[in-house]
Amino acid sequence: MQAVRGEIYDRNGVKLVANRYSYDLSFAHSQFYSLSLQERNTVCLSVQNALAKRGGEGVREQKFFPFDGTYPNYTYNADTLDGDSIRAYCLKRVLSDVGLKADATTTELRDYYTDTYDLLQLDNNGFRRFSDAEVDTLIRLYYDIDAVRFRSSGEYVLCQGVDMSLMTYIKEQNIKAVNFTVNVAREYCYPGYASHIIGLVGPIYSEEWGYYNELGYQMNAIVGKSGCEAAFENYLHGTDGKIRIKEDKNGNVTEVEVLTQAVAGNDVYLTIDINLQIAAEDGLAENVDYVTAQSLGLAENGALCEAGAAVAMNPNTFEVLAIASYPTYDLTTYNADYNVLLQDPARPLTNRAIDGFYAPGSTLKLGMAAIALQNGALTQSEYITCTGRYHNTIGCSTYADTHSWGSIRVVDAIAYSCNSFFCELGNRLGIQTMERDLAKFGLGESTGLEIGGGSGILAGPTYRGEIQSSEQWQPGMTWGAAIGQSDHQLSPIQMATYIATLCNGGTRYTAHLLHSVYRFGSDEPSFVFEQSEETVLSRIEIDQSDLDTVFAGMKKMITETSFTNRWIANNGDIPVTVGGKTGTAQRGGDNPDNALFVAAAPYNNPDIVISVVLENGAHGYYSAITAARILEAYYK
Repeated sequence: MQAVRGEIYDRNGVKLVANRYSYDLSFAHSQFYSLSLQERNTVCLSVQNALAKRGGEGVREQKFFPFDGTYPNYTYNADTLDGDSIRAYCLKRVLSDVGLKADATTTELRDYYTDTYDLLQLDNNGFRRFSDAEVDTLIRLYYDIDAVRFRSSGEYVLCQGVDMSLMTYIKEQNIKAVNFTVNVAREYCYPGYASHIIGLVGPIYSEEWGYYNELGYQMNAIVGKSGCEAAFENYLHGTDGKIRIKEDKNGNVTEVEVLTQAVAGNDVYLTIDINLQIAAEDGLAENVDYVTAQSLGLAENGALCEAGAAVAMNPNTFEVLAIASYPTYDLTTYNADYNVLLQDPARPLTNRAIDGFYAPGSTLKLGMAAIALQNGALTQSEYITCTGRYHNTIGCSTYADTHSWGSIRVVDAIAYSCNSFFCELGNRLGIQTMERDLAKFGLGESTGLEIGGGSGILAGPTYRGEIQSSEQWQPGMTWGAAIGQSDHQLSPIQMATYIATLCNGGTRYTAHLLHSVYRFGSDEPSFVFEQSEETVLSRIEIDQSDLDTVFAGMKKMITETSFTNRWIANNGDIPVTVGGKTGTAQRGGDNPDNALFVAAAPYNNPDIVISVVLENGAHGYYSAITAARILEAYYK
């Protein structure tokens, strides 16, 4: 007896994945072949007549049948005559199995079935027992049975998704050798949303059998293949039961003994809020459309903005409140859409939130300011002179921009994103200190998220040494690393954990999607995820006064940048003051820049942080649209 799989909910108890129960109508091998030939024919026609009432819905497609026409006028169809087709392969196998020559004619094959199954028998009055139409029905059925080799063992499924009315009708007719097998399929309550998070279920593959066999799984078990379905398989699966079936000499079931009861899987509650998830996914779609419409010139390079990702997280618990990747797909139609999704150049199957890696650009300046203040390389009131180009190499706002801010303090340097200021901080700190302290924010490190994700790259001599680059680290490379360029490659989930670590004062916990677990039918959780010393991945000391200085820069960046001011600071649906930082990451050549944005709200005591990336987004401030949509939903 297969255990019922647990269902999946969001943090507020909103069901995301449910079980849909259906029944298959099938012949059981031992029972079917224990019938006399006459009984078998009667059973087959009775079932086929019952299925005809369904109008073909769910009825097995006899796709291997080699003939065109109806009894007695058969000819081999064109597909069968194609030697490379599946019908040709099945015909060759059937002819061999039943003892006919490989070049048997349609008449010889037809007559084999009418003779073997006595389909032309006469009744007591000398009339044929079966009409031509009934003979045709039986030949088609028996051929399909031979094509799938039902004679050997197992079950022969005649119809999937049988409704109660058909089940009742067949049971009332007392048709022998018929079984109804219960199936449980996953039903997605929000089709098209949270697909990358929830993941897929499927059968156990041959290469996986050794692993699952050790765990006591049945060969026909359905298991998690990706996402939370796979990550929380041990909770969701449950324990299969065992039964002993006794049959008489004719194969009839005489007794069913339950040896162990099946134990249903546990229900899993995720940390995400489905309303924030929808806001994040819809926000990304809106954001991409907006940038595409505003950046018409990019079309000349064939590089329009068409993808991105966003993560929302509680910085105190590292609970992931939303994790979105665009474009996405619908789990409900995944199998039907798979080939199209696989070939789509926008790669909708890729979860960019955990497996997309991008230079962080100026969003890294928040961490740089914090570690410079903490290490004494900078004071809160200190001015650094910006001449428009740092050491005549890197421009102030971009590599080419020579705009000068003059003497500027750290709060304004964050707000106006002065490259010269942060290149100087990199120069003062040195790359070894930068590597050491930025790693404590989780840059280039695993987040611990249950559904995976790579570690990314933290720029510096350590990485260059690991890849044995021919271009070893030079002092001037530190300047590029200090403003979020160079070799840095970070995922949106890493960006969110970095900002969360900064906002909570320097403690980096394991990022997680598991909120709690409930036993089937219970109102009390059997497990609740809680952060502890064991789940602390790293710490970096940040004095509150230094943290407040960084927060002040984040606030000023939102209130004094026109685009972010428009979407966030003056947005009536966001009732708190938000802090943030844009990032415009250069990619080289003719490639448009990636757009990044990080946000924290309320700015000086955050309970939500957000990271957004738009591929080919042109300007960091554009990606504030997605963050605004998430914050609107959060404060509703």
